Amino acid sequence: MLDRRQERWVLFGLVAFNLVLKLLWLGRNELSHDEPFTVLMAQRNWADLFAALRTENNPPLHFILTKVWSAGVPLDAAWLRAPSAVFSALVVWPLFRLGAVYGGVRVGVIAALLFTFSNYHFGFAHEVRAYALFTLLATAGVWQIQRIVDGRKEATLLLLLLNIAMVFTHYFGWLMVGLQFLFVLLPAFHKARRPVLIAMGITALSYVPYATIFLTRLGTSVSAGTWLTAPEPEELYNMVWRWSNAPVLAVALLLVVLIAAVRKGLRSPGMQIALMWAFVPLLSMFLVSYKVPIFLDRYLVYAAPGFALLSAISLSLLLNDRSWRWLPAAAVIAGMGFTFHPWKYTGLHPSHVVAQVQQWQEGHRSVLIAPGYYAPTFAWHLDKELLRDPGTMELDLIEQNVFLVDHPDRFVALGSEEDAVILVDAWSALTDPEQRTKGHLRAHWPMVDSVEADKKVWVYRFRR
Repeated sequence: MLDRRQERWVLFGLVAFNLVLKLLWLGRNELSHDEPFTVLMAQRNWADLFAALRTENNPPLHFILTKVWSAGVPLDAAWLRAPSAVFSALVVWPLFRLGAVYGGVRVGVIAALLFTFSNYHFGFAHEVRAYALFTLLATAGVWQIQRIVDGRKEATLLLLLLNIAMVFTHYFGWLMVGLQFLFVLLPAFHKARRPVLIAMGITALSYVPYATIFLTRLGTSVSAGTWLTAPEPEELYNMVWRWSNAPVLAVALLLVVLIAAVRKGLRSPGMQIALMWAFVPLLSMFLVSYKVPIFLDRYLVYAAPGFALLSAISLSLLLNDRSWRWLPAAAVIAGMGFTFHPWKYTGLHPSHVVAQVQQWQEGHRSVLIAPGYYAPTFAWHLDKELLRDPGTMELDLIEQNVFLVDHPDRFVALGSEEDAVILVDAWSALTDPEQRTKGHLRAHWPMVDSVEADKKVWVYRFRR
């Protein structure tokens, strides 16, 4: 049995190990997906940033933090990703504390190590996006609810501040707030009911200035749909697979949870809250996605720590013999460590798109980018300094004969004397399902060469 001082040293070691691990290989993969867009947004002046956020699909907090951070560090992928690595490493703190409350230090260590060796969480720790911060705020909020139950007076204020930060980090923060409401309906957490409801009310009041933007984005998603499609049933299992690194581990952990629930029942407050934390979002978002598709691995990042906690508690309950109780957890942690590949490439290489364009452009041919929102990614790998002034980035690209196609019926004036035109197609089917852009180009330049220069990003050369 460890005393409090020894427990703190264990926690410090886990956080330090997590931090060192997640600061490694920060620049191994190229900036891709929405990362360059985040960087571009963060380079705007304050007035332009807040004006742009009125129509942006994400709340402002992470953009603000990125703006402040990027002002003092080099414009480099590793430096820009460092805050996400730190946020992810800090998740271990509240996760360990929750595990220690619900099953002792051993459970806290198991939960922390399952989180540490998760490829899923490691990926978000290496993105210039809000998901690592969202995970930290969600996990810390659950910890504060337990501290309220334990009589810690400052915990209500901390929960309030965490929730306000969370809903201004990601819109799905409101789903986590709703989950907190379900937590305090459990008998074991009735002491926290009133403080949590007060915190929820004040959080809602703090959101009033942003409510119009939130409701507008929500209304658009409900009425017009999202870019996602309704998930297949196997996606439920696939999500647990992502949380567990490998199929065999996913099956093993699900069986362990089932056995622990049957043998020990659900009387344990830890089992109750962990089950709800992991599976209520998983199942509810899956079902909602048949009406409004929202079932995506990153959108469930706030539920994943719940699965780590649930797995840790269940593993500790699997065997009754104290001499062997550690064995199932050791086997699963070893499996997670063996399948953990922090140095692995994502397979995304936007720089290959730029290289292919430059090879075919030959310095003078016009280049079209469709959809136009791929432009920040293209610009970053063409010359990252282009992102330092978002107001002139498009003009700077035009000077290099690179044009954005934001709408399939709006084309730049391409000279008929041009012998060829280059098109960068970054999933243009999303905004141009009838492929009118390609049809227009093919009508004037009928010979077509194509290369998939990056995953789902094709470069076409239309020529006579």
